[in-house]
Amino acid sequence: MNAAILPSHQPLPFATALRLVAAAGGWANALVVVGIAAGPALALLGGTDPGPAYLALTLAAMLTMFWAMLAGGRLLGICVTASALRLPHWRRPLLACACVAMGGVVLLPALVHALSSHIDLALAVSALAAGMAAGLLWTSMPPWTMFALIAAGVPASRLLVGIDDDAVAAVLLSPALLPGLTVLLLAAAALCWAWIGKRRGAMGTWSTPMAVAFARSGFASLDQAQQDSYNSRLFMQDTPVGSELRRHPQQALAIALGPGFGRSTFKSMLGTQGPIVAVALFWLLLGTGDGKVHVGLQFAPIMVMSVAFAPMIRLQSLFARPAMGLHELALLPGLPRNAAASLSGHMLRQAIGRGLPALAVMAGFGLAVGAPRPYYHLLLWIFAAGMLLLAASTLLSLHSRVARWGCGALMVALILAVLASMMVATGSKFTAPAWLLPAWSAATLAGAVLHGWALARLKALPHPWLAN
Repeated sequence: MNAAILPSHQPLPFATALRLVAAAGGWANALVVVGIAAGPALALLGGTDPGPAYLALTLAAMLTMFWAMLAGGRLLGICVTASALRLPHWRRPLLACACVAMGGVVLLPALVHALSSHIDLALAVSALAAGMAAGLLWTSMPPWTMFALIAAGVPASRLLVGIDDDAVAAVLLSPALLPGLTVLLLAAAALCWAWIGKRRGAMGTWSTPMAVAFARSGFASLDQAQQDSYNSRLFMQDTPVGSELRRHPQQALAIALGPGFGRSTFKSMLGTQGPIVAVALFWLLLGTGDGKVHVGLQFAPIMVMSVAFAPMIRLQSLFARPAMGLHELALLPGLPRNAAASLSGHMLRQAIGRGLPALAVMAGFGLAVGAPRPYYHLLLWIFAAGMLLLAASTLLSLHSRVARWGCGALMVALILAVLASMMVATGSKFTAPAWLLPAWSAATLAGAVLHGWALARLKALPHPWLAN
């Protein structure tokens, strides 16, 4: 399938390259939209203060890195496939895709950030280009080197705590740092691909870059696919199958929904909460900053909400791609009779079960850095509002393409609202304005009402899993 898009020696048209890059990004394209919208939103909150604008640019660079990890991995996987199949002139279309990605993911967001704030355009381009280069390197390097870089990054970031903030800012904003870092990251990625090209024979799990894994999944043999599944089982979310499913139809529903919806196991708990714990520990290693409010408090609600996203994204994927088998599995006997209510309840239980431990981790992080009481109130209400609003929009989007776009827009709006709320609340002391908690309480109530309406609409269908 990948080979069909790269057979011609003619230059790839702009529209075709744009569609290919957008398809490679998939859901991660929403991250680019969040990065673009964060610039004007946070710059308006900051007024003449450049701090929020730099925070928005940093957030955009991080989101660009995650986009490059996913989209870059897929595009590089097409390169691997094209090279293995010895397609003629396959480098030209990929070069066109690289130019489109550079323009849409780096230049356009950088222009928006520069126009909406006092940030220099060259600095914005350099920061986003460095983020993209970091994502490409991350998807190109062998997995074992990732752990080595993380282990080296912790003491390196700890050293920054003892340096004066103004000195750190002067180094980070120097004209030569980010372009030089971008060149260094791209050179490291090129070395990784030179190493991949010299390798002969099969690579193991810990030496296979993510881009190569993307390519291998497209044309691997059945035996190779089974071996890859066995090797990567440590990192996969499983669905434990219980006994006597006839008496427990909810377990049958969990099996139908697939990985991530089964009974909780130690491995599933580790895979879900491990990144949250790692981020909290990393923030603690960075220190509190001489009595200032810890910057991690601003991002804590987003970390909690991100854990609850997984069941909702999985459910939307099942409905958007019938080939994944949900529609056929819905016809099997033994599933719950009230399909709509069971589907909604199971999704909410999964979101709550994943979110509450993450909420406890971020509350513990707040205790460790001495966060005041308003932080915990905001953390709780933001999680409740975000979970209910996203669950309701997910139910609405199952049979509506327009609602799917609305769900994506709501996710972007929620992330921006969380950042804006935490920025308004943080200062020399964490003090929430009088209107902030009632606003999130109203959002929670609106989410509950919207969820009830979405469930009633789903129940009205002949079958919520089969009706179009």
